[in-house]
Amino acid sequence: MKAKKLGIKNVTKLKRSQLINEIDDKVLKLVEEKQSSFRGFTNQFTLEPSGNVTFDPDSFLTAVKRKVPAKIQTQTKVKIILRAKMEKTDLQYGQSLVEEHQFRSKNELVLESTNKTELWSLLTEQVLEDLAKLQMKGSGWTFHSIVALDIHTVEYKPLYGSSWVPLPKFLASKRRSST
Repeated sequence: MKAKKLGIKNVTKLKRSQLINEIDDKVLKLVEEKQSSFRGFTNQFTLEPSGNVTFDPDSFLTAVKRKVPAKIQTQTKVKIILRAKMEKTDLQYGQSLVEEHQFRSKNELVLESTNKTELWSLLTEQVLEDLAKLQMKGSGWTFHSIVALDIHTVEYKPLYGSSWVPLPKFLASKRRSST
């Protein structure tokens, strides 16, 4: 993709990292950042391809890779959902049907020791596997275009073992032990 076609000025004067950021800003746009009404417990970020730029799923997930790790914080669970338009041709009538499908990763835990590059590779692998399953099982659906990528994060608060809950009086008064 040529930077000048995207409307980036002074291409020759920009450093490589600046040029990559400029291209990312022209090709990908952060559409929404939503927080839940439940005290900011969950967040959702949506990235879409900009303008007339088209991607296949693998190249889109690779292009997004530079923007996503900054949005993923530690002590969270994260999952991604790739929304894509899929096309299916009706052989009987010769008409083409285009529908939006969602391809999901599993929830993954992000701790301070988590390598975000490896995490992103795992999440994208799960999404691409989900897409391949739909195409391979004889459904007739083929990839048409990318709609958006949703990144869902949920605050992770593990339970601690130091809490104590007293037994109800009717059980404590029986003086029996059960194993």
